[in-house]
Amino acid sequence: MRPFRLSLLLERLRRPRVYPKPLPALVRAYPEVRPPLSLDLPYYAARREGGYALIPWDRYMEEAERTLEEVARL
Repeated sequence: MRPFRLSLLLERLRRPRVYPKPLPALVRAYPEVRPPLSLDLPYYAARREGGYALIPWDRYMEEAERTLEEVARL
């Protein structure tokens, strides 16, 4: 039984499987979905390719900040 397993292994090594590259994602910016800037919310500037983007400081960002502070304490 061992020679049979070895032959299967050698056969697979001779012809490796080639997986096709996935297609690029189709991404579209929806400017109509972006909420307008408001003076009621705090924002922070995040760097992006074309300069900076203002991102609202919401509950998700508060939770991320708390998590990073906890990890930094360890």
